[in-house]
Amino acid sequence: MSIGPYAPVLVVLVASLAVAQTSGPSQQHTAADEPHILGLQGAPNFRDLGGYATADGHHVRSGLVYRSNKLSALTPADEAAIDQLHLVAEIDLRTAEERKSEPSRWLHAPADIYDSPKSTLKPTLDPLLGKIHDAASARSALTDFYAQMPDIYRPEYAALFRRLLAHDTPMVVHCTAGKDRTGVAAAVLLSALGVPRMTVVADYALTTTLLPPPKQTAAPKNLPPSLAKLYALPPDARAAVWRADPAYIEAALDAVDHEYGSVHGYLRQGLGLTEAEITSLKANLTE
Repeated sequence: MSIGPYAPVLVVLVASLAVAQTSGPSQQHTAADEPHILGLQGAPNFRDLGGYATADGHHVRSGLVYRSNKLSALTPADEAAIDQLHLVAEIDLRTAEERKSEPSRWLHAPADIYDSPKSTLKPTLDPLLGKIHDAASARSALTDFYAQMPDIYRPEYAALFRRLLAHDTPMVVHCTAGKDRTGVAAAVLLSALGVPRMTVVADYALTTTLLPPPKQTAAPKNLPPSLAKLYALPPDARAAVWRADPAYIEAALDAVDHEYGSVHGYLRQGLGLTEAEITSLKANLTE
């Protein structure tokens, strides 16, 4: 993975893992831009989006919005740790097919569970996988896919922001790996709150550290057929698909800038937020 100009920020984020992964869900931020990783065994990419510094001198509030990979493999200890967060909402960006194969586990489920209306990833993944035969073609295909994602997932992202405006927090936003659909959602949200792009990209790239590409070549038995096809790719291509390459999230943000002028324009025109709502969002989620 080439992280280029994001290396200094990513080094800071990775350096905090040793503390964050062993300190449990009560660990507080001790410095700007240190991610709060809960260190869950069954959801290693579960982390707090709070703590990041904004360009205007504020910080994203902690304990309000979490991002994660799937919640179907939680251990009893994981479930207990999540229960202590008192989550009000779950934004599940997975398809119905994925949710049926790997349902989320809860000690006490959030009162508000939003499920993506998409039934399967097949219409998205089949054309994507058809373009992939090696690492280079995988990176090209993923870059193209990320450029489309802000529009493909507009309904889901609009639902996310509506719940944030309704103070439906604490919440967790997740998909299967917590990289692609969740990665774009987190990047849009952090950007909307004024977090510098370098930090936004570094937060995205952290998924490679927390959830490295699987070594096995056989798909897990409970994986939906649409996702199982990923395991049939050549090893270098599969690794490129799994990796949180900064170029991928850059492609999503560049597409937003090209089509809407900015993330602010995407919130207004793409997701239907008003100026007053955007102002309220920043007031509610930063300090």
